[in-house]
Parts: sequence; C-alpha cells; structure tokens
Amino acid sequence: MSELHWNEIAERFSNARNWWIHTTGPSGPHAVPVWGAVVDGSLVFYGSPSSIRSRNIAADPRIVVHLEDGDAPLILHATATAGGSASDRPALVRAYQDKYTRPSDAEFLPDTSYGETVVAYDITPLSAMAWVIATSDEWTIRRWRS
Repeated sequence: MSELHWNEIAERFSNARNWWIHTTGPSGPHAVPVWGAVVDGSLVFYGSPSSIRSRNIAADPRIVVHLEDGDAPLILHATATAGGSASDRPALVRAYQDKYTRPSDAEFLPDTSYGETVVAYDITPLSAMAWVIATSDEWTIRRWRS
C-alpha cells in the first residue's frame, strides 16, 4: 500500500467539477452533489443555511466527501465548519470564478445575489482513502491521515 499525499488529494478535488457531500441527520444519511473549491490548500463548499446538508452539519459536523469517479475513487472523512457568507470571502469568490466558467454557472457563483444567501463550509480533513483498479483482479489502496 502506498501513501496518499494531501497535495494530490487537494489537486483531485480542485480538478473535479462536482463533489459529493454525505451528512447524517434525524432522518438518516443524506448525500448531495455540490460545487467546491480549493482555497489556499483547503477544501471549501457552500450551501443554503436551510438545506438538509446545512442543518445536518449544524447538528453533527462529520461528513464524507468523495468524487464522482468510480474507477479511481477518492473518499475523504472530515468535519465541516460554517465559515460565514460565501460572498464575503474574496479568495473563495475568485476560486469559484476561475473554476466554474460555463455561462450557466454565473448566476450561482458566490459574488452574485445567490452567493449572498449561502454559507461557506470549511472542510477539516481527518483521513482519506483512494484506490486504483489496474485490472479486474489487481488494485491498489492508498491512505492519508491528518
């Protein structure tokens, strides 16, 4: 088993358009795709304070974040902390503007009226696991721990 390094984790999340956020709340597990960005080496996403994920995080900050790639999975166990309005964080605004450039993305960026209504969540990573499937009977697991 080879070691997984944080810079690789951050790069893969930075390059992925969508991240999956998993939370747990009174009604059980909840999963939702989100847009996320890497800001100064840290993972950040945002959401409406009234969303299920936000309410779940307020009650229990433990989350699982993973990418959509089932052939080369990357799974991160972490906590999420509300970090104020997404629109009030210039580095986050820039990171989203640089990453989400499709014309249809513009109205959902943090520097819009939509962005003023959403909360940024800072992710504190705890551990990660990735694996690569080489052949039908050969694969490699890699791990990282904070």
